Amino acid sequence: MPPREGIVLKAVGRALVPRFGWLMTPSRAPAAVNSAGGACRRGWRWLLVVVLSWVLAAACTSQQREQPAPTSRSATVAAQRDYWPTAGWRTAPPARVGMDPKVLAVLDTNVAYHPQLRSLLVVRHGYLVYERYWNGDAHSGQEAFSVTKSFTAALVGIALGDHHLTSLDRTVGELLAAHLPPKADPRLAKVTVRQLLTMTSGLAGDTPPDGDPDLTYRLYDSRDWVRHILERKLVTRPGTTFAYSNASSHLLSAIVADSTGRSTLAFARAKLFAPLGIHTEHAFQPVGAAFPTPAEERAYERAKVAWVTDPQGYHSGFAGLQLPARDLAKLGYLYLNGGHWDGVQILPASYVRASTQHQSQPPPGGRFDGYGYQWWVTSDHGHPSFVAHGLGGQFIQVIPDLDLVVVITSDAENRRDDAQQLVAEAIIPAITD
Repeated sequence: MPPREGIVLKAVGRALVPRFGWLMTPSRAPAAVNSAGGACRRGWRWLLVVVLSWVLAAACTSQQREQPAPTSRSATVAAQRDYWPTAGWRTAPPARVGMDPKVLAVLDTNVAYHPQLRSLLVVRHGYLVYERYWNGDAHSGQEAFSVTKSFTAALVGIALGDHHLTSLDRTVGELLAAHLPPKADPRLAKVTVRQLLTMTSGLAGDTPPDGDPDLTYRLYDSRDWVRHILERKLVTRPGTTFAYSNASSHLLSAIVADSTGRSTLAFARAKLFAPLGIHTEHAFQPVGAAFPTPAEERAYERAKVAWVTDPQGYHSGFAGLQLPARDLAKLGYLYLNGGHWDGVQILPASYVRASTQHQSQPPPGGRFDGYGYQWWVTSDHGHPSFVAHGLGGQFIQVIPDLDLVVVITSDAENRRDDAQQLVAEAIIPAITD
């Protein structure tokens, strides 16, 4: 591993609920709706990077829905694209891409009921047809929270396609042997990459309502996150039970780094970010803890791109990534196109198909029907889709049969996670063909 970059942050107090975050930053209160952003009132807010399940518990009970359709048609669709947004998204009037502008305009009214919104982007047939910011602008970094997991999964797929990983059935004992403590649970060494991807590793859940949040406290307090995770005892037999585990996602990041010989960010720059036109040359890389100095806080606030690391320099596999909303949309567009981008197969198509299909079953009562490889599986208005979801209302939603990508980012301090309903209220109904 290369030397770690970033600064060590102090541990945070534990008085607030939800109690977790890698740091605290000034709040960004929604300003008047306009595409350029505007002045924002500042105050304190929590960056809550590890409590996704708490949000899911507040969501309405889901009904039985269809699974996302296989993306075998993606290669054909990708071949027909008239441009790729590597150098930037092109815009188009809604009617040009088969959307009714009057219906889509309902968004401008309905967003008033979602004061947590920071950005909302709609991409149809590869063109940006709706883009609004309530804080910052197209160049501003957006906190991704657990959307980070879907980026980590993409890097696992790229490592697989490049043969740094020979199989998703490779084990923790093989890939992270140097980190295994002498008295590690022998079952943990046999956990596979596939089980980490599907949240069926047997590690205990570490976020509410079903997991133990103190596990994440102890992770942040530890001096070596990877080893700390590998010292845990499994609570279920690997491959049998879904448990939402930030620890599992962090092991994936360490596996990417150790397998490729580069930091997760360096590998992402070469194999994912650069091909997609995502610029991360000046990424802010603080060591994850919780409570920064005002100067550190301002540095994060200014960062267009950031990715938190652990004390050993492994980038967080579960949260801590910050990118502009347009760049978040590029990940969705890559998966929409079956891992293909401008003549290059960046991700194996078979991996994309598996990632976005039902691989494991979350507990009943949540908003999503299933889980793939660090992507949630669901449907909207009968249209199968898959979703990268982060705490407090961060979404990349892909609806393949509508050739649609929607990005929503929100102020997590508002603790509202209902903006995704805009997809069903106004975005899907606006589609005319």
